[in-house]
Amino acid sequence: MLVVRGTKKLRDRLKKAPAAGPDDASTTQLGDWFATALFWRPQVALFVNQQTFIPVLVELAPAATLLDRVLEAIETVLRHHGLEQEFLTAERGAMADVRLAPTNDRRVVGVMNELTFQAEVRREHGVTDLVELSLDLAQVILGPLHNRGDSPDRALAALVGSAGPLAKVIPLRPDVATPAPASAAPTCGSGGVFQLKVTLRGTKPPVWRRVLIDGSSTLDHIHDVIQAAFGWWDYHLHDFEIDGTNYGVPDPDDDDWGLPTTDESDVRLDSVAGAGSRFLYRYDFGDNWRHDVVVEKVLPADATMTLPACVDGRRACPPEDCGGTGGFARLLEVLADPRHPEHGERLDWIGRPFDPATFDPSEFEENLRLAELAALGIDPL
Repeated sequence: MLVVRGTKKLRDRLKKAPAAGPDDASTTQLGDWFATALFWRPQVALFVNQQTFIPVLVELAPAATLLDRVLEAIETVLRHHGLEQEFLTAERGAMADVRLAPTNDRRVVGVMNELTFQAEVRREHGVTDLVELSLDLAQVILGPLHNRGDSPDRALAALVGSAGPLAKVIPLRPDVATPAPASAAPTCGSGGVFQLKVTLRGTKPPVWRRVLIDGSSTLDHIHDVIQAAFGWWDYHLHDFEIDGTNYGVPDPDDDDWGLPTTDESDVRLDSVAGAGSRFLYRYDFGDNWRHDVVVEKVLPADATMTLPACVDGRRACPPEDCGGTGGFARLLEVLADPRHPEHGERLDWIGRPFDPATFDPSEFEENLRLAELAALGIDPL
């Protein structure tokens, strides 16, 4: 059995599809696939594997046959990734019974949104063949994989092996040391203690956090700290812009998709910023969350101080994928009005209680711990 977990806008197009029961589970080795509708011309369905984030694009129409046609599309894409025929035959056989269910993993939904944005960028660059586009997207380093330097194609090779070249290139960054567990919190090194105020641009009242971090930390660690302080889920791509230079996770194939080219993991904070410095941290190139970072002060190194730390802040972080600052403002209007026709739907979409005025600094350490588990390849969910 294959369980396809579709977004509401896709399920609305597949109302006659067999529904998965509460106890139904995929019997395929790759597990569930998530799917959504892209209203391009012609319309397209994007399928993303829950375990590896491998994307598969297939024409949506005719919707009545989509769940049958996607099986061949998945097999075709997996074959291009170098998987052996024995695996493909077994996987295709296990997919004989396809059932449709709602999404149940916000992490994968976030990845689908990121891949949708990346796909639209590539279409603008002339990549329109759906198989070619699927293979191209599989090379994108996604938020949940960035600490391991992984993209979906490498995650697939690591999970099931590959007859192609991918089996020889794992890990992508073997020189990157495994992160220490959260129980071994680092103390301050020789870079001084940087006090950063990070403000989410365009939010009214402003959403901001104040963090303390060792100045010798590299920018990839600064990214993790900002994510944990705000409560972002690291679904999407990110970058820093400091004095006109972009830093982030470089594209391993040097494709010109507007991604940063300077590797953030090689750059210490104290080498590009000092007291009074200002720079930009951007997260999710679709929603385009821009954070203004100010180095308020640099304190002397203190070996007794446990770093990093989140010491102050105001208001709750916007939910992922709510549409940027404009979408967040509209969301708050809907949530504030119980009589609004979308009030119940938006509460269900968030999936948890949401008080925009609440900030709890005690969540920082737990968020950082979950990020470290993900970096170790352990699913924290």
